[in-house]
Amino acid sequence: MTASGVHPDLAVDAEELTRKLASRDVVGVTIGWVDNNGIVRTRTVPTAELPAATRRGVGNTTAFAVFDSHDGITFAHEGLATPSGDVRLVPVVDGPLGVTAMAGQPGFAFVAGRQLTGDGEPWAYDQRAVLERQLDRAADAGFGLVAGFEMEMVVSHEDDPLDPDGEVRPAHRGPAYSANAIRDVGEFCRTLLADLAHDGVRVGQLHAEYGGSQVEMALAPLPGVGAADAQVLARQTAHAAARQHGLRLSFAPVTLMAGAGNGWHLHTSLTAADGSNALTGDGPHGLSEVGLGYVAGLLDELPGVTAVTAPSTGSLLRRRPGFWASAYGFWGIENREAALRLVPASALLGPGATNVELKASDASANPYLSLAVVLAAGLAGVEAGATPPDPIGEDVGTWTAEQREAAGIAPLASTAQQAREDLLGSALVRDVLGDDLLGAFVACRDADAAWAAPRQVDDVVASLRWQY
Repeated sequence: MTASGVHPDLAVDAEELTRKLASRDVVGVTIGWVDNNGIVRTRTVPTAELPAATRRGVGNTTAFAVFDSHDGITFAHEGLATPSGDVRLVPVVDGPLGVTAMAGQPGFAFVAGRQLTGDGEPWAYDQRAVLERQLDRAADAGFGLVAGFEMEMVVSHEDDPLDPDGEVRPAHRGPAYSANAIRDVGEFCRTLLADLAHDGVRVGQLHAEYGGSQVEMALAPLPGVGAADAQVLARQTAHAAARQHGLRLSFAPVTLMAGAGNGWHLHTSLTAADGSNALTGDGPHGLSEVGLGYVAGLLDELPGVTAVTAPSTGSLLRRRPGFWASAYGFWGIENREAALRLVPASALLGPGATNVELKASDASANPYLSLAVVLAAGLAGVEAGATPPDPIGEDVGTWTAEQREAAGIAPLASTAQQAREDLLGSALVRDVLGDDLLGAFVACRDADAAWAAPRQVDDVVASLRWQY
């Protein structure tokens, strides 16, 4: 098994795969990738054209690397400063999830894509390749990555599905985490769970969340790039399931300013060469030396990391004290107000359960880049033999500014300018993304900030509500 979770000897016969898809009445294969705003972009080929697409890819404009969250194209990044240029989008038919005939979209299959140059080389702006490079680095150091996403969404009745500023019409009445709330959307939840199982996405649990008409699905952890692929497929499955019941989902970081936003909390752990959890040990807080270094590395790089894992104007609006949304940069054991929450092993869960949850993570992030920077930060701490400060078990938002300063706790970015400085100020993020992709990523953030600057907060929220 390679670091990306793909067996090196796995060879997919595209012709045979095409025949199998056609026998299931699949007429089109949708190739998807995620842009720098967390938006899934796609190209669809007739099923008969899949073998050709696997050999030479599908033409794609380089401009997608500089699309912003509102489908504007910025040419502020010098490397992509004109509308000229083409790359090849190639379906990853031998990826961890392969090609999935979608339960909720009869006649269509979905497959993740990678972006290559015309010479067949990795494109500098391909986010999937960024993660694969970090997984290879981890493998060289003797580690694998296991990750899983908790995906929060607001469920709304659908009026006009084409209305970009449509209001939210709550599909469940609450209370939070209640049986009544799930009962209100029971038919949707039944379809969602059935379709996820059909589509090969394992789910740990599903429940009504704290926010208004909010539901969360927790994806089962997977190794390497498979965790990101599953997250992309899960959202396509969820949107399709909602549509079958006249519902509309919003995964946006903030759907309504009045309540809690949507996070896509990212749980990660390292595995050792023997497959055991490398974070678990007999040191402080049940951590090994590797585990202590992993937490310390993440904590040290938190400003730059969260500028990638929660990058949008919506992310900044979501980041409010008291909403379990990572307003401050600190860590704690099972502390849900902390940006980094350690979930330790226990007698009930077993030694393999240790993981670190990053709460400053949401749907506007590219999942491949998110995993890449998190892995790199954690490994940097491991390699340095770093040790984190003592964990905090309180809500530091209730402390005075003087108390937080004395404890060395600073707020995470709440403005676009600060987030920009955090991005450009992180040598680790620059190393992971590379100068080209970082330049495009920053250009997208600048374009979003410029769009939002003259507008009211509610207008910014509405503009992103149905983008995710």
